[in-house]
Amino acid sequence: MIGVLPKSEINELLAMAQADGLTLTDLARICQAFNIAPKQVLNELSVAVAGGYLDGSLAYEFCDDVMNGIINAVVEVSMTEDIPQPAFLLYQAFDQGEWLRSDDPLGTDTGENYTKPLVVKIMQTLKG
Repeated sequence: MIGVLPKSEINELLAMAQADGLTLTDLARICQAFNIAPKQVLNELSVAVAGGYLDGSLAYEFCDDVMNGIINAVVEVSMTEDIPQPAFLLYQAFDQGEWLRSDDPLGTDTGENYTKPLVVKIMQTLKG
């Protein structure tokens, strides 16, 4: 289920993820307060990042930093249960924008060329 966390909590976690990364310990308070699993928190954060990226309210660099900041928690969760989805798929999508390919012309926006189409597809799949 997506959409349990208030925007203020999401924004606080996004800032923490960008600055220092998140661990399951970091998520414990919010999981207890809202009676949700870490997997759900990670998925909600990822969907918030993706939505902000697609609507232009969040820059690619910020989104990529946040996704890199949650990957350790995503991996921690996957040690005992299924890997959080769409969090992991969205992490992979933002990862694709981190480098130029050998055939990319100078000035290529890798986020726009590689990340955005993947994020659009993932979000469309979520909406059904």
